[in-house]
Amino acid sequence: MDDVTAIYQILKKIRMRKEELKGIISTGLHNFDEYNKCVGEVKAYNIMEQDIQDLQKKEENGDT
Repeated sequence: MDDVTAIYQILKKIRMRKEELKGIISTGLHNFDEYNKCVGEVKAYNIMEQDIQDLQKKEENGDT
């Protein structure tokens, strides 16, 4: 498997999990701790996704 394919598969999994969590949050959670955990997880996925995209851009520009 080449690097580009692996990157797209990782991004796909991150985005799928993020959407799943957004659905869970929108339906409501039993307590505030569960809500905070889900929101924190979504934030972490957003950061991971952005970091991966930044690395791709740097590699494309030859900045590695």
